[in-house]
Amino acid sequence: MLHAHSALRYLVLGLGLACLVFFTLGLTQKRPYSKTSQIFVTIFAGLTHLQATLGLAMVAMGFYYPRLIGHIVMMLAAAVTLQVLLIRNRKSTAPGYKLPLIGIVVALLLMTGGTFAIGRHPFQATVFGSAPATAPATP
Repeated sequence: MLHAHSALRYLVLGLGLACLVFFTLGLTQKRPYSKTSQIFVTIFAGLTHLQATLGLAMVAMGFYYPRLIGHIVMMLAAAVTLQVLLIRNRKSTAPGYKLPLIGIVVALLLMTGGTFAIGRHPFQATVFGSAPATAPATP
């Protein structure tokens, strides 16, 4: 499950960056908010929720150490913030790019901070067996 959680991170971050570009262009070019826009950001939110669910399942199975608390809090805050802003946008009388874009930016920042909270870089390859972010202390 750790490998799935680590590998899914690349898909979540990559799609988040693609959404960031897509929604920034939509806002700056004043394009009408479309069904495609909604589907695109909903897939990002769904993958974010899947990532959070995998993480919580790992904690429930006993994969926990104290340093994870900052990671858990920031990742859950990212998923909740994104979802709340998407719901508010969907329920508004004139849905647009602004609220989802704010949600995407905040979620990506929280995800980055949550990854740093456990001593890793967001794009550091841990699933494929690369070296840890910090060298182990020598006795």
